[in-house]
Amino acid sequence: MKFRDLHPNLKIRMVTQFVSQFAHLMVMPFLTVYFAQKVGETTTGLMLVSLVFVGIAGGLIGGHFSDQWGRKKLMVSAEIGTGIAFLVIAGFNSPWLDLPYATYAVFILVMFAGGVLTPVSQAMVLDVTTEDSRRYVFTLLYWITNLSSAIAGVIGAVLFQQYLFELFIAISAVSFLSAFITLFFILETYTKSHQENTQPVSMIKNYQVVFLDKLFLAFLAAGVCILSLEEQLTNFIAIHLADTIESEPLFPWGEGAVMVDGVHMLGILRSENTLLVVFATGLIAWAVKKWSDRFILWVGLSIYSIGYAVFTWTDQPWILIISMVAVTVGELMYIPVRQAMLGKLAPDSARSSYLAVHQFIYYIAMLIGAVDIMLSAIMPAWAMGVKYLLFGGAGLTLFLFVNKRMEEKEVYQETKMID
Repeated sequence: MKFRDLHPNLKIRMVTQFVSQFAHLMVMPFLTVYFAQKVGETTTGLMLVSLVFVGIAGGLIGGHFSDQWGRKKLMVSAEIGTGIAFLVIAGFNSPWLDLPYATYAVFILVMFAGGVLTPVSQAMVLDVTTEDSRRYVFTLLYWITNLSSAIAGVIGAVLFQQYLFELFIAISAVSFLSAFITLFFILETYTKSHQENTQPVSMIKNYQVVFLDKLFLAFLAAGVCILSLEEQLTNFIAIHLADTIESEPLFPWGEGAVMVDGVHMLGILRSENTLLVVFATGLIAWAVKKWSDRFILWVGLSIYSIGYAVFTWTDQPWILIISMVAVTVGELMYIPVRQAMLGKLAPDSARSSYLAVHQFIYYIAMLIGAVDIMLSAIMPAWAMGVKYLLFGGAGLTLFLFVNKRMEEKEVYQETKMID
């Protein structure tokens, strides 16, 4: 599979996604700081929690109507809505106005539009890919996301404080441009048959089908177990490193050793992860291209889980750096397989609805990360590491179970067709 062989929609969306994410990520990671400076930390916390629920609502509504109306019109509407919202937000944070509460009110529209867009755009990707091409496509999309994040994070950190108005204007312009490109160059990828159109499905009935799909629920549980480990790096592990590493040589050999504390170590690990994703994605994809999905899950999730456990068992910087290599390699191995499995589990007639529910795993993982901070008050660090291994093992077991059931289902369907 090569880039030139991809569907035209994918080529266009990869370019627009890189530009859109680049613009958004220059601002969005710093919004907590923005609101905390303007309205205080307590109010900020309540605002951010409410915005999460708005995003969930947007995803559920967008997922349902995408399976009723198609992808394109919802994508265009969401992008136009985002453009208008950021244009208004820019006005509220211009040289002439400073209205943080009004900014929050408009951010409700931004989060809702983003919630709508995510499952719809993911469904469009699945619409135009095959089982054979999805591992390659999702690897490429993951690389694009991390590349834009790495560059935008650095630029945003420099520009956010002094050029906030201009950044909001830039996001608005990019959103309108993306809407224009989607409207005139993206092809609709899903249209219901005439019989399906005469039998509209209510939103409640639509999602009832999703939540009764036991195999999909097992897949979601596996995702929660694994993603909850990723959340630890900015929650318990961040606190643990800050508390345990006061001043350690980055490498214990050689003269003139560079000394680091826990905060520096956290920054090094996060930068290491981003750089490895950007520069090693192609190498890992090439190395495992002939491996079975089952073997990739075994190897990838095993070293991923062990790597996170090691973060709690040592304060030696060089061991932590090696552990991050293991974590990142495991991450690059299993994520394309997980996304390809998701594509198989989501039926064509309810693809966006399944993807909307799939977004729940990110919010649940965030909640587990927050709860683990409280657990750390009564559990020693080594016990938290054991917990990570148990969560990783549970996630691996569930993923292997889902993979086996999917393979059995495919064999049964093939046998039935032959008969």
